[in-house]
Amino acid sequence: MGTRKGLKLRSVLMLLVIGSILLTAAFGGYFAWKMNKTSLTNGYLESNYQYAKKLASNTNELLRIMRTNIDGISQIATKLSISQNSQKELDIWYEASEHYFNAILIVNKDRVVTAASTQNEGKFVGTKLTSLASFEAVQQQAPLISQPYLGSASKRLLVMISSPIFNERDEYVGFVAGTVFLNDDNALNKSLSEHFYGNGSYVYVADKNGHLIFHPDKSRMNEMILTNDAINKAISGRSGAQQIVNSQNKSYFAGYAYEPLTGWAIIAQTPASIIDEPLKRLIWRLVFQSLPVFIVILLIAWYVSYMLSKPLFELAAFSEEAILSPKASSQRMPRINSYIYEVRQLNRSINNHFNLLNKEIRLDGLTGLANRKTFDLTIAEWLAEGVPFVLILLDIDHFKAINDRYGHLIGDEVLTYTASLIKRFSRSHDLCFRYGGEEFGILVRGGTVAVATQMAERLREGIGAEASPTGSSVFVSIGISHSDGQAAEAKAIIEMADKALYMSKETGRNRTTVYEHKQAGQ
Repeated sequence: MGTRKGLKLRSVLMLLVIGSILLTAAFGGYFAWKMNKTSLTNGYLESNYQYAKKLASNTNELLRIMRTNIDGISQIATKLSISQNSQKELDIWYEASEHYFNAILIVNKDRVVTAASTQNEGKFVGTKLTSLASFEAVQQQAPLISQPYLGSASKRLLVMISSPIFNERDEYVGFVAGTVFLNDDNALNKSLSEHFYGNGSYVYVADKNGHLIFHPDKSRMNEMILTNDAINKAISGRSGAQQIVNSQNKSYFAGYAYEPLTGWAIIAQTPASIIDEPLKRLIWRLVFQSLPVFIVILLIAWYVSYMLSKPLFELAAFSEEAILSPKASSQRMPRINSYIYEVRQLNRSINNHFNLLNKEIRLDGLTGLANRKTFDLTIAEWLAEGVPFVLILLDIDHFKAINDRYGHLIGDEVLTYTASLIKRFSRSHDLCFRYGGEEFGILVRGGTVAVATQMAERLREGIGAEASPTGSSVFVSIGISHSDGQAAEAKAIIEMADKALYMSKETGRNRTTVYEHKQAGQ
């Protein structure tokens, strides 16, 4: 049997099922991963936005309290002269407010410090302030919260909260200033430092010009940030949340809020990589939870594909063997037990078609006897198996004259008539065949020459005794040869019977001749 080419249906079905399962699992896993990623992302964005908004509100409230404290001091200082005599009262005020301020100064209108209360008492007295914040305080003569700036002496970022001082004649004489160092220990710094978590989240603040004024990395203080979208939106007065890539090319979930009193941008952010580990755990959990279901589905799919493909495979194998095998007449359809409607219909159709083809291949279309091909296969098989047999060849005498006189249709009827008599006078296990044209034959299985001769004579006499389709009798000439089961070639057996038949024709027709080695006729 030849090598089968192409994929088997069972393999195709299994590949289809496995591919469908894997594709479904991949899509399901992807959408689960996507939904969880979106959920985690939105959760961190919302959390950081709410925290930034709360921190902006707390910072606003804290700055208002600090400004109120400075306003209170300035109102009391208005009743006092700006001199060293106010130092004692200033120390009392500072002691009550030192958790808000790093220093409280009383400054005259020439920006000279006349009193100062700090951890290093008297350090600033007599110093003339040169900062832009001090100029603005003198120029505007109104309560102010300055933008962060670098102190000329300390070189540290600070914010100055000031309130003007007027004398009894309502003349401007100076201002009270509370300084807040943004990196030192004070209420503002503590408020902004609460969002440091172990997962990498932190808070930073930028002034309205985009300078960092609070950041966990002290080396970045006062750095100008122009590419951070969250900062740009916050200092423009907006609040919200978004995923950003910062100036150091790292991705974060950032919530931002605007502090209206100072115009600062407050950002609370968490590294975007924080969700990688939960997503990995999700994928592995999906894989381990889906594995048993996958195995069960695979086993069911294997069984179903086996039940579907087995009958089809048997039909395909049978068809291939039937085509390639020379013993077409011996082929039997496989028994197909399937509940699948299409498989049962296919089996029935193939069976019917095969029987029809087998019949057409084996039988002569006109007479219904076995054809020349079947004869050749049968005699070769019997010789190969060592089966003894006798070959009878017969030819209708003067058949050409019948065709010429009565026409080919009558001639075909004569052939059919002769075939029917051959069937009548032969045995059920003998092979009756049409050798070609008006020549017929019988393979007598297991018979002797005497038995075959007797059968041939009865046949010859029976044909001659009845009226044929021409209205009169027809006659046949017969030649007989035999094989005793010993090794021989089919060609030789046929040639011997053909010579015997020729002898019958030469010696007067309508007679039977048995081939003998001495060419003795009978």
